[in-house]
Amino acid sequence: MKDIQLDEINTILSETLRKVINKEISLKKAGMIAKIAGTLSKNIVSTELKERIELLENTLVNKR
Repeated sequence: MKDIQLDEINTILSETLRKVINKEISLKKAGMIAKIAGTLSKNIVSTELKERIELLENTLVNKR
């Protein structure tokens, strides 16, 4: 299974907002989607930051 990217989370949240506006989804369901998307977004950012830091550390160690 492919990991979800940040731009996909933005799309999901935009679609959820449209569904709320059009009364196709309840606020409760939309809130749960937003909560999950927010948690996933933070996780993705943290993982990407960790990978960048590791790359920088490895680059510095190799240049010594």
